[in-house]
Amino acid sequence: MSWEIIYLLCWVVTAILSTVMVRICIAIAPRLGYVDIPQHEAHKNHRKSTPVMGGAGMLFSWQIVIFAGCVAASHLLAMASVSDDANYLHDVAEVLKGMPSVSKNLTIIGGMATFVTMLGMADDRKAMKALPKFIGQAVAAIITVACGLRISFLHQIPLANEIVTVLWIMGLMNAMNFFDNMDGLAGGASVIAAFFMLFVASLRGQYFVATLAAVTGGAATGFLVWNAPPARLFMGDGGSHFLGYLLAVLGIMTTFYLPSESPTPAPILIPLFILGIPLADAVAVIIIRLRLGVPIYKGDNRHISHRFVKLGLTRPQAVLSVLLMCLILGIAGVTLLWLPLIGTFLVIGLVAALFGLISIIQFYVSEIK
Repeated sequence: MSWEIIYLLCWVVTAILSTVMVRICIAIAPRLGYVDIPQHEAHKNHRKSTPVMGGAGMLFSWQIVIFAGCVAASHLLAMASVSDDANYLHDVAEVLKGMPSVSKNLTIIGGMATFVTMLGMADDRKAMKALPKFIGQAVAAIITVACGLRISFLHQIPLANEIVTVLWIMGLMNAMNFFDNMDGLAGGASVIAAFFMLFVASLRGQYFVATLAAVTGGAATGFLVWNAPPARLFMGDGGSHFLGYLLAVLGIMTTFYLPSESPTPAPILIPLFILGIPLADAVAVIIIRLRLGVPIYKGDNRHISHRFVKLGLTRPQAVLSVLLMCLILGIAGVTLLWLPLIGTFLVIGLVAALFGLISIIQFYVSEIK
């Protein structure tokens, strides 16, 4: 069985399980107090109370598949050690021998993904002040870095690597939280981002990272079954923290640049391309709120998706338009793996033009009243 089939199975199985787990969450969320009530808040446009426990459904399905995968891998490794089948089990065993080296990382990732999901769910259950949530995010990011998961392109300045990694993890969790402003938007963007992470990791032969991306993408896919417009459930802060953290970690662990394979160092920019729209939207909204003198954590209708609605699109059309931009940027990003210098400049110019267009829409189209 090829690794591509294994990745596909991981994605599909997790998506099916996530669909089931999220459906269960829809049923039990009201009993546990996980309900989003509009209460006439400006940035909430749903008209009725909606369960907000999508993060738990995605987390549980992710945990189950990861655990089952570890058990299956251990079983195959044991079989390979006593089997004479050199054509299949021996090859599998050669890959699975690396399991001990990734078990620590998997433990940290699983533990911190659970922690940030629970942190977000605590806020979903009863609104937290911004500072305690921010501190919790920082703790998760610092523990992740302290355990060895960090970017490495700033070779000469180790401390800079650690600081940038902490900011990357925290920034992406908050960006996904901000991006969760319309049905299907944050979940759809996460599916697209996970796919491109999987694509690059599989090209690099990073079996662990690619599998992790497939399971993450599958969890988001199952959630989308119930979050597609009109949503029957929201992901809440628990879901946005879960997806934001895992996508940040995937961006750290994936090997984007190899001097022997890429003509330029530009592939280090690929994570910024893949997640560029949520990050740019968060930056733009923060700038707008600062200019208006309102708290940066206060929800509103000033996101790029809302601007598209103001221009005349329906909400589903606005979501689709933003997701298409995420797809365009992801495709443009992965081309950096092979492009020579002139091609790299052309792609960066194209992306700069796209962000220029987004900025015009973001800053010069008035918000929904």
